[in-house]
Amino acid sequence: MRLFITTVLSLLSSVSYADSPGVDVHFQNNVRLYSEGEYEISDRQILVYRDDMSAMEFEDVLNLAPNEFISLKDISYFDNTKTHWAFFQITNPTEEPHRYILKGGRNAKETYFIESEDGLEVKKTGYFFAANERDILDNYHTQVSINLAPETTKKVYVKIESPDNLPLNISFKLIPESQWTAEVRRKNLFEGVFSGVLIAIFIVSMFFYVTRTSNVFLYISLYALCHLLYFGQIHGFFEVYLLPNTRNVLPPIWQIPLLSIAFYYFFAREFVESKVYHPKWDVGLKWLSYSGIGLFVLVNIYLLFTNDYWMVGNILYGFILLSGIVSVAFLFVVNQDGNPISKYFIYGTTFLVFIAILSAINELLYFTNSAPIIVQTGILIETVIFSLGLAHKIKRDVEDHYITQRSLIIQLQQTEKLHENINQELEEQVAERTQLIKEQNIELEEAKQVAEKATQAKSDFLSVMSHEIRTPLNAIISLSHIMEMDNKDNEMVEYIDALKFSAESLHSLINDILDFNKIEAGKLRLEQVEFSLIDLLKNISETFKYKAHSKGIKLLIEVGEHTPDRLMGDPTRLTQIFNNLLSNAIKFTHEGHVLLKVFLKGIKDNTANIHFEVVDTGIGIPKDKLETIFMEFEQADMSTTREYGGTGLGLSITKKLLHMMGSKIQVKSTEDQGSNFSFNIPFEINKTFTLVSYTDPENNKNLEQAKFLVVDDNDMNRLVLRRLMNNWNVNFVEASNGNDAIRLCNEIKFDLVLMDIEMKPINGFETLTLIKSESKLNAATPFIAMSAYQPDDFDVKINETEFAAIVNKPFDPEDLFERIIKNLNQ
Repeated sequence: MRLFITTVLSLLSSVSYADSPGVDVHFQNNVRLYSEGEYEISDRQILVYRDDMSAMEFEDVLNLAPNEFISLKDISYFDNTKTHWAFFQITNPTEEPHRYILKGGRNAKETYFIESEDGLEVKKTGYFFAANERDILDNYHTQVSINLAPETTKKVYVKIESPDNLPLNISFKLIPESQWTAEVRRKNLFEGVFSGVLIAIFIVSMFFYVTRTSNVFLYISLYALCHLLYFGQIHGFFEVYLLPNTRNVLPPIWQIPLLSIAFYYFFAREFVESKVYHPKWDVGLKWLSYSGIGLFVLVNIYLLFTNDYWMVGNILYGFILLSGIVSVAFLFVVNQDGNPISKYFIYGTTFLVFIAILSAINELLYFTNSAPIIVQTGILIETVIFSLGLAHKIKRDVEDHYITQRSLIIQLQQTEKLHENINQELEEQVAERTQLIKEQNIELEEAKQVAEKATQAKSDFLSVMSHEIRTPLNAIISLSHIMEMDNKDNEMVEYIDALKFSAESLHSLINDILDFNKIEAGKLRLEQVEFSLIDLLKNISETFKYKAHSKGIKLLIEVGEHTPDRLMGDPTRLTQIFNNLLSNAIKFTHEGHVLLKVFLKGIKDNTANIHFEVVDTGIGIPKDKLETIFMEFEQADMSTTREYGGTGLGLSITKKLLHMMGSKIQVKSTEDQGSNFSFNIPFEINKTFTLVSYTDPENNKNLEQAKFLVVDDNDMNRLVLRRLMNNWNVNFVEASNGNDAIRLCNEIKFDLVLMDIEMKPINGFETLTLIKSESKLNAATPFIAMSAYQPDDFDVKINETEFAAIVNKPFDPEDLFERIIKNLNQ
């Protein structure tokens, strides 16, 4: 409808410039202000020049011939792709100064060139200028201030552009500044009341939505929020107060009435319970709601690519008109219910819906893109009445709940009387059962005491037996070794080996049974003593080298560089773990080798994480048996037991010992290729620890007295780095906090800096920033961060700071050395 009307108007108002007669620019275009009142500048007082190329500047317009201007009535308002220049004069013939607000038409950009004897003033207005560029910090309307001294004339040239594709609106009105100021105050007062009420409704409704989880409160709060945003845009809140440097602030908010309609219908469906009372209407309202949301998305996408506010305005007000008509019909339907809640909906909606229909028709006929205060008044009345209706609904629900609660109480009282007799019988039965349970508990307590005595007797027996069995067994093992050393007869070697193997197997069997009993009884305690890891590994090597040699396989022990030698832990139980794993590895390996591999996994504070692996080239373990081999008295299969012997306790004990040490054993195996048992154990280290180091040229790490700074507030961390720096031939200086690091960086030139992140009073990030800004000596020095946190745990990204790299704690010395070499080379 609107497109048809605008097309007709365009055809009627379009006049060819070639056919327009020339007009004298001074003819009847002078507005004379004899008194300080409101003046509407008439069409005959406004002359216009159309800039077809949109390339003219103000100086070019001044040079135009008089006949190049035409009358305003000859302008096509739909010729909005070209720039137009309006021209008129304002004269103050009185002896009093006048102060006016010159209000322009509804155009996106208007630039005013005001020429007088005092010079030229240039003023901008319109929402396609940023708010801080406009002459008056107000909403999107075009308006500038103009002051007229007594008996003076000002020539006004207005450059009019329409980048939003809306029809031109060339009109001007003079409003006394005092009158305009009073109107602004009244408008601001009304807007304050309007916004305050909607904010209160939004907050209270959201509170009830959170506490009662009822969608009706969510929809009315979103409905109020949409109105707040829209009228905040209409009255320039966002562009003046929030984004004064931005032109055409938040274009999607112009289309937010589409969302208001959607949430209005969502609210209406919940409020009048249309799904129950009007199911057919409920479906229609539901689709109308989703259509509003869909249109909001589509028109904003269209607006993003075309900037065509004219078409978007057609769609917006057309949808408002359609929704208004639907709402009127729905009001008649709801009115038939006779429900008090429905009356609130009818009273709240009736006034607004008719105002909305009239406003939509007006906008379709003549686009103003404004919302009269009467619309806001209707919204205010509607939301307040809706809120009262919700309050009535809550009150009714509370009363219904109270009645239901009272009914339940009466029923419970009756039920209680009916169950009194039953409860009495149950109490008697419970008393009888309680007595029976007490008697059973006494019997169980006596049985428990007997079992504990039996367990104690078993433990005492095993302790005695361990001594009684181990004493002759140790003698047998010792004598077998002596016989092996003194034997000169080759025929006796087979008998001596059989004797040694049987004695050692029996010794291992007794140890497994006794240790398993201690672990199950919870009596096994781990020691915490200092020991030498290298000595422990040497002893293990001596213990098993004869057994490995006798089977024709190699026993290899590999210790990684920088592994700490002196550790705090339980060497006895660690030896037992290796005995079980190496014994099994040698037992099930017929050719190849058995490798015990030890290396440092990482160091953090005073804890070293040591990695151990036992690798063999034996018969391997089937995949389906990898879990069962750690169970008590279990082996891979019965043929293994028959061929190799054993109790199946060794791996179970190993798993339990590692669990007590805070570790977990991992196994990988392939049949006929071998097995790999691995685990990590954390050991405490003290300040006297040493690192295993090699003199092999391939492993020797020499940094040739490079100058390093080590910054860490933990003494043990610095000690660990101190040992590594000594091994790597580094000339280093230590700092225990960020302030000391800053001082040293101002005094000494370093080749590299290792810095902890978590320090006090200033952390590593702050320390680095200060050093880079203050220190001339180390502004280009590479800094490596060290932290127990992962990079994702920081508030800032490491690669956005000036740290060259980060090393995570506990750190691997090899990884640290690689990072150092990389950054030193750079």
